[in-house]
Amino acid sequence: MKICVFSDSHGYAANMINAIELEKPDLCFFLGDGERDIAKVEAKYPDLPVYAVRGNCDFRSDMKSLLICVVDGVKIFMTHGHLSNVKYEYEYDTLTSQALEAEAQIALFGHTHDQHLSENRGVMLLNPGSVGRGYYPSYAVLTIKDGFYNADLKAI
Repeated sequence: MKICVFSDSHGYAANMINAIELEKPDLCFFLGDGERDIAKVEAKYPDLPVYAVRGNCDFRSDMKSLLICVVDGVKIFMTHGHLSNVKYEYEYDTLTSQALEAEAQIALFGHTHDQHLSENRGVMLLNPGSVGRGYYPSYAVLTIKDGFYNADLKAI
């Protein structure tokens, strides 16, 4: 399973569409701050599943602040990150604890606009960066097969 992971589009869906054209994923995760941009992706790719959480800039959103998904036997904890102190904790201990409490192997987050890939207490921590306009628009590709997973950080 090939998954494109996006966050922080902030009104600019074009980079997500370009990445989807390039990667041809099986599904996408969106980690907040650009809820209206998801509709543009879904309109262009109506058969592509998109799972999304709300960010701190998704005002009046009906989306949840966190989601837990299981993909090919791997449990994934998804959040924007603003409720997990990701801008204030170097090792992301709050996020890691939340993922461990959910028994997740992977924690996906955004909010900082900086790409990040590490492991903390057995949890993969993955931030795709900001896919919106900016100095370094980016995303991540998460590959899961038979319970094994890896991630690659990408630039647009």
